Amino acid sequence: MGCQNSTNQLKRYQIQKRPELVIGYLEFSPRGLAVRYVLELAHQPYIEARYSSLSFNCYRQNKIEIGLDFPNLPYLIDGDFSITESQNIENYLIELKNQQSLYGEGKQKYRVDNIRFLCDHLFSIIYQESKQIEEGSNNLNSQVIPKIQQLKKALGNKTFFFNKLTIADIYAYIALKYFQINFSNAYNEFASSFDPFFRRFEQIPSIKKFNQSNKLFKQRVNFKL
Repeated sequence: MGCQNSTNQLKRYQIQKRPELVIGYLEFSPRGLAVRYVLELAHQPYIEARYSSLSFNCYRQNKIEIGLDFPNLPYLIDGDFSITESQNIENYLIELKNQQSLYGEGKQKYRVDNIRFLCDHLFSIIYQESKQIEEGSNNLNSQVIPKIQQLKKALGNKTFFFNKLTIADIYAYIALKYFQINFSNAYNEFASSFDPFFRRFEQIPSIKKFNQSNKLFKQRVNFKL
């Protein structure tokens, strides 16, 4: 029954003409925050197709394409146009809403992506480590802390990593916040560097509004803001 309901929901998204973008993502995944933050910064109307673990399994089992060339989560549907992959979606949204400043300027954009990709990888490590704590596996000192130290050095005393807000700051915020939540004792060493960065990011009006809304599902994803 659950798979049938999921199928019907997806078909409705496929056939209806909507003014909003449709974003499909796992319901309580913090990894979806980067896409959502880009949307909120752009003041772009959108609706979400949120997937539980069950409905995602149905999605994969039934190979429901809803117009996607490469069916996967996340996906974006914008009228007759559709794509998948988080960073691909973010790039599309940045171009769509003329938010190119989030890339950085000139050669700086490659440095922005250095931090963007490092933080995406860092989040994956932290996520895996947070699941392994009870099993006694902890590679914080070898895999996580060195990258956190690199980010501390890169941020320095600047407002944001490149002074003006870029997508690097979005990725850094998500990874570092997840580190703080799951490894608070280890985070304490870096609190004086990253707490002010958190506050500056969280005070951006559209980010503040989103974080205080029910869209974030704070308790479910453990983002206690």
